[in-house]
Amino acid sequence: YQQVDGVAMGSSLGPLLANIYMAHLEEEFFLKTQHPFSPSYYRRYVDDTFCLFTSEDHVDLFLNFINSIDTSIQFDKESEVNGQLPFLDTIIKRSLNNMYPDVSTRVKPTDKGLFYNSQSFIPESYKSNLIYILVYRVFHIASSYTIFHHDLQVLKSKFLKNGFSSVLFDLTVRKFLDKQYTPEEQVTTVRRMKVTMLLPYLGPLSVFIERRLAELIAGFCPLVDFGIICGRGRTIGGLFSFGDGFPLKCGGGVVCGIGCGSCGSGAACVGGAINAMHEGFCGTGGRLHPSTESTALLEHLAEGMGPDCEFGTDGIGILDSCAGDLGLRYAGGMHLERSGQTLDTREGSMPLEMVWLVVLCL
Repeated sequence: YQQVDGVAMGSSLGPLLANIYMAHLEEEFFLKTQHPFSPSYYRRYVDDTFCLFTSEDHVDLFLNFINSIDTSIQFDKESEVNGQLPFLDTIIKRSLNNMYPDVSTRVKPTDKGLFYNSQSFIPESYKSNLIYILVYRVFHIASSYTIFHHDLQVLKSKFLKNGFSSVLFDLTVRKFLDKQYTPEEQVTTVRRMKVTMLLPYLGPLSVFIERRLAELIAGFCPLVDFGIICGRGRTIGGLFSFGDGFPLKCGGGVVCGIGCGSCGSGAACVGGAINAMHEGFCGTGGRLHPSTESTALLEHLAEGMGPDCEFGTDGIGILDSCAGDLGLRYAGGMHLERSGQTLDTREGSMPLEMVWLVVLCL
């Protein structure tokens, strides 16, 4: 035997695949193309379909059309009788006083009204739960309280025939209705979590988003205290991932070195600058300023060791950084010892022996 159509009986994929295929047929033949005999109202649950037509003549035309789509899927029809039509577990009846139909619980002709007897050797909770779930079913199917009361009396008569007491049935119904109409207070046994979200301010839209998010989180996560902080929106600066670099000559609190462009690394100077580095070299009183009385850099230029001797700010390099003047003197002394330069006289730096002494004392 080889199965060439459909799915195996009892397969868990059967209902899922059937629903997917029916949805495909509806989209291809009902939604994309409208026919004169198409129903004005169409709802389907798996393979049961409820339709409303503007004319009785359209019923057979529509039935023949859907049966011609796939020979493996054939539908049958059931029309209303005396103004009512059974559909799934409901009875849909035309209403004389309302534009909407009356919906009640369907009782099949083969139903014998048999449950397990009240004297059965089972936990009492099983008995009360049986009443509870059937009352729940009747309540959610009924379209009005009048229909609910009628279906409830029919259900009660069945339980009485199975030996259930009227008191147990009424108490269970009362328990169900109290739960439906009495708000239940939530008792929290865990610590509430506070969540704050930062969003850009967008005017009235921000107020709507905050209210909507608060409603959703309160419904799905009741133990979360949610809040929103509105900050500035998008700025021009935020469009650039990096800002402008800080100019080297404006930096302060650094140990820097400068060498002669002609004489090489031997004719170099190492020193600290607590203020702006450019001011330490080119500002008033700086190492290269003409008004300065005497510095190693100016003396080197005055001696004229070479025709191309010069000290430019482009040749300045940062060797270290410190927060205070004393730290700069310590760091300068260590870099002077290692650099082997010939121009600095250590007047502004700490001698290396004193540096090691301070380190050992700390």
